[in-house]
Amino acid sequence: MRIKFVRKVRAEELVKEFERKYGSLERLERYLKDHPDDYVALMDYEDWKHFLANSDVEVEEGEIVVTDVSFLTPQKLQILEAIKKHRPRSIRELAEKVGRDVKNVYLDVKELERIGLIELHTSGRAKRAELKYNEVVIAI
Repeated sequence: MRIKFVRKVRAEELVKEFERKYGSLERLERYLKDHPDDYVALMDYEDWKHFLANSDVEVEEGEIVVTDVSFLTPQKLQILEAIKKHRPRSIRELAEKVGRDVKNVYLDVKELERIGLIELHTSGRAKRAELKYNEVVIAI
C-alpha cells in the first residue's frame, strides 16, 4: 500500500509567500542584479511573475509518499480528520473532538508533526495543529 499526501495551493497564496520572503517583486529584481547565480531566487522570480499573471492557477506541491503505513493508526487518522473538519484552537480542544485523553492525543500530534503531516502553531499557551496537506491518495 502507498499513501501520497499532496498540498494544493492557489497562486494567490504563493504570491503572498513570495511577498513575505522577498518584500516585493522589484526588491527581488534588484537582488538578482547583484546575485545572478542565485538560482533559487531566479526560479522564485519566474514563478512569481507567472502566478501574478495566472492568479486562478492551483499548484500541487510538497508531496510526501509513504509506503510503510504502519504508523498511520486509526487514532491518528481520526486526529487528521478532526483537524480538517473542526480546526481546533488547541490540543485540548482536539482531544475533546476525538474523545481521547489530552496526553495521548498530544503524543500522536507530535508524531504527526515529526513525520511532516501537520504543523503546530503556538498561540499563547495553546498549541494549534494545522494540516500541511489537503489531499490524501491511497493506492493499494
